[in-house]
Amino acid sequence: MNIIIIGHTYIAPINRKKWVTIAQLYPTINITVIFPNKWTTTLFDHVADISDEYYLPNCRFVALDARKAGNELLYSYKTYQLYRIMREAKPTIIHVEQGCSAISYAQANIIGKMLNSQVTSLFFTWINWEQKESFKHRLLLHPIEQLNLASAHGAIVGNHDAGIILQKKNFSKPIYIIPQLGVDTDIFKPDPQPRSGKKRVGFVGRFTPEKGILTLLAAFADLAYLFPDWDLVFIGKGSHKEQLEQAILHHNLHERSFIIDPVPHEQVAGLINNIDILVLPSYDTPHWREQFGHVIVEAMACGVAVIGSNAGEIPYVIDIFGLIFEQKNTQSLLAQLKTLMQDDGLRQALGQQGLNHARTKYSHQAIAEQTYACWMDILNKRKSHTKA
Repeated sequence: MNIIIIGHTYIAPINRKKWVTIAQLYPTINITVIFPNKWTTTLFDHVADISDEYYLPNCRFVALDARKAGNELLYSYKTYQLYRIMREAKPTIIHVEQGCSAISYAQANIIGKMLNSQVTSLFFTWINWEQKESFKHRLLLHPIEQLNLASAHGAIVGNHDAGIILQKKNFSKPIYIIPQLGVDTDIFKPDPQPRSGKKRVGFVGRFTPEKGILTLLAAFADLAYLFPDWDLVFIGKGSHKEQLEQAILHHNLHERSFIIDPVPHEQVAGLINNIDILVLPSYDTPHWREQFGHVIVEAMACGVAVIGSNAGEIPYVIDIFGLIFEQKNTQSLLAQLKTLMQDDGLRQALGQQGLNHARTKYSHQAIAEQTYACWMDILNKRKSHTKA
């Protein structure tokens, strides 16, 4: 069985281990993973690096030139390059992780059908909010979306609400809830060396309003005098870095609140292991909801206790292995923070429970097994439908 994977996420080498794990677990399949040569994000400008680090005879990674790289919906590959790779791969399955409106999904579907009229295709989507359709969307992307939905034989969604939205679009094919990425438990794991010095509450991510960073700062400010042995650290960057710096000064926390620039993904574990409580205080907006909160499972995998808001997918990810507070509610977050800051035993117990949960449900192997099972189920359903 030959599988084409398309997704800009895999320009980052650390994310490729998902497919390496599947190739190792299921050696009879052949996987070709395609991504753009370049991709720009809020935190980094990525340039593809293809090395033999993950070499397997049944798993290869291919970087291609892309138009409008950096835009998940509008980017596409040079047609002949993509056609040549797909012709070589002879795909049984086309699996595109750019959403149901993506031009790259339509492009891959058209080429796939040209090569094999019986090819099976599916897409992955995170989108968990009702998108306001601009004139450009109605004119260009809506017809592409309708084509993609009609061509797909199934879909993987990264969260519960994304599945509901697909159903509202009258998508009646099988839908599977599977995170896009697992956590690399070889990298994200507890530091065997005990920490010394002051304890830390930490945030990792973009410095934007909807990430709730000012809510976290306000809650910590109200607790600071009660817990002089605790500091607060923000790891990341974004459009509201200056506002965050000003708020730190306003709360007179410049000696106890620190901003650390983002580091490459494979180095994040070292930063997480230097905090004692990770907080993800995101809140819903009309145009965005937390789609998963991957840093939560990374913190769990490091044995760090987690607190999250009730926004988006966060409560489902944390489950019973951390604490939840009401989004945008400073006092609700303050209460949960205080609970863990004052109770070392509870904090350590939640850290251990989260560690076990991350290894069981969110490891690369767990995600690989779920993804493979999804493929097999879609293929079996197609066979059954054909026989009927």
